[in-house]
Amino acid sequence: MTVQHDTSMIFLSQTFIMHSRFLIAAVFATVGWSYPTTSICTEVDIPVSVAATRFLITTTIENDWDAVSLTFNLTRRDSGNATTAPLPIAGTTSSPVRSDFVVGPTFENAERYSFVDAAVAAGYAVLSYDRIGVGSSSKVDALQDAQFQVQTAVLDELIVYARKIMNAKHVGLIGHSYGSYLSAGSANHSDVDAVVLTGFSGAFDYFTPFVAGAGFRIANQQNTSRWGDLDSAYLTTSDIYATTYIYYKEPYFEQRVAEWNHHVAAEPFAVGELPSLLASYNNFHNVTAPVLLLQGQFDLSACGGNCLGFPKLKDEALRDDVFQNAKSIEVINDLPAG
Repeated sequence: MTVQHDTSMIFLSQTFIMHSRFLIAAVFATVGWSYPTTSICTEVDIPVSVAATRFLITTTIENDWDAVSLTFNLTRRDSGNATTAPLPIAGTTSSPVRSDFVVGPTFENAERYSFVDAAVAAGYAVLSYDRIGVGSSSKVDALQDAQFQVQTAVLDELIVYARKIMNAKHVGLIGHSYGSYLSAGSANHSDVDAVVLTGFSGAFDYFTPFVAGAGFRIANQQNTSRWGDLDSAYLTTSDIYATTYIYYKEPYFEQRVAEWNHHVAAEPFAVGELPSLLASYNNFHNVTAPVLLLQGQFDLSACGGNCLGFPKLKDEALRDDVFQNAKSIEVINDLPAG
């Protein structure tokens, strides 16, 4: 975990899933520390112990043919229908499973595009971490351990860490795409002061073009030097053009940014993360903190590539369907980005 300090604030962030833009879960906090006026980065490993019921994932991924088959099953018209195309889940464990993980540091070397640097410049400090399974955090089973409720429990523990160890007075969460669901899921039962979500609509209407467009391939076969120690149920995009299709929109990005993200910053995702989210998600009506939703106008997974006028992104719809008890909800959905 990388801690970047500035003045009197602190910010926690996590880069998540197969691409740095796809999943980010984060915590920012106001603390009682006294920081120097220039930013300083400190790397720490944080042990966490979590107990969470696990879904029994039935998918087997041994080669890219299996990855293609999974893609088809997740994107067919009736995917998730309990009778015709059920999720690949055979129930849950009879009781919570306790696991010990180490959460390690991540740091992005792209100052112009880094929200970490922007937060530090605004007077916050930042705590940025790798999700379990990738980067410098504990390597875990992609089907049985890397699941939505387990990842959320890890974030819960980091909120506790921020308050108890870092003396945080105020804690908030920021997330992108899957990381937004993690952030909202944690805020649904944790005491936080603010939630900022990007790449989020609270709906899965356009999950299909995103998953299909990714062209999933087994990560350890795509890049042995980077991901050779991961099991075969960690997947990544098929190539840089698939990455660009699901994350970016011409002319609102630099190609070199897409190239850097694909070749340098990308991390694979674990197959268990997707069905566990779909099986877990209902709403986040227990969130009481104010919610800010910052949405790229051309986001593919959240609103099918055109977020302007998307009914489920309206304040009233979000309150009725997703955040019934949020202190406030503000939506900005016209940012020029994918």
